[in-house]
Amino acid sequence: MALYQHPWGASVTNEYFISDDGTVKVPARVKDDFATLRRDLLEYKWDSRDFLLSSYFKNGTHYVWEIMMMLIQGSAEYVNLFKEACMIDMFPLSKVDQFIPSPRVLNSHYCLDVLPREFRGRKTVVVIRNPKDSAVSAYHHECKMLKGIIRHEEFTNLPFSEYLKMHIFGRDRPYGNYFDYIEHMWPLRDDPNVLILFFENIKMNPVENIQKINEFMGTQRSPELIQQIADATSFNNMKAAKISQKKQNAVLSESFMKITNKVDQMYRKGQIGDWKNHFTVADNEMVDEFLAKWPLSKEIPFVYEVPADSTE
Repeated sequence: MALYQHPWGASVTNEYFISDDGTVKVPARVKDDFATLRRDLLEYKWDSRDFLLSSYFKNGTHYVWEIMMMLIQGSAEYVNLFKEACMIDMFPLSKVDQFIPSPRVLNSHYCLDVLPREFRGRKTVVVIRNPKDSAVSAYHHECKMLKGIIRHEEFTNLPFSEYLKMHIFGRDRPYGNYFDYIEHMWPLRDDPNVLILFFENIKMNPVENIQKINEFMGTQRSPELIQQIADATSFNNMKAAKISQKKQNAVLSESFMKITNKVDQMYRKGQIGDWKNHFTVADNEMVDEFLAKWPLSKEIPFVYEVPADSTE
């Protein structure tokens, strides 16, 4: 099968993050200031008050970051800070204190294997989303939202079915392959410093899952506050709040300002089962055939649609 070449793949950039033993090699997400980003990651000294949030891109990072920051702050008020400053893959860590002081939640889309040792063994929440909805959300992000921000016209006009092949089978793409990421993170589920949650479960049972995060972080928030956070971070409420908070900051790069101005597209739907609106029968058969052969598919309880008795 001819796989679509990702225009930002490591075959173009020749930039990778590599594990200590050299067995894991993940294409880096390269920006203009990549040398600074890499240097800051290598030089960073972890603050024991902080937490790490790890997820493959478009798997619920913004959603869970907001929940974790509310738990830290002890308030269901929306975090009116430049959240992207905590994205260690994209924003220089040497500047993060200017925007969000500790305690805070730093987040990354890289698997922990390839991050510097300073980031491993920390209190880490991992969010996993089912691969079908993950592919749809990634497609809208890379091929629709970033159109006009990053000029790769052939890529931004790519049909979904072609993008899906790249998403499922391709490895030469920023952050690497979705399934490779899961294979590296899933074995950490019994690590006491790691909490693995599913995006769909948080959506369907927010109070229960926010309480799990609360206990894991040791924030000791009340049941009343947990309920308030669940209400505040419902998708529609949070999207409306973030659009109203849209702001311009002169210290941000032009690309970050453009993305900030597309916050309504960043928070697109957040639905479980939206893949049904995009997959053809052939698309679904292709992914199901792959999953039938993928060793972890029987072990990981992916949720592909909302159960009939759910209120999501």
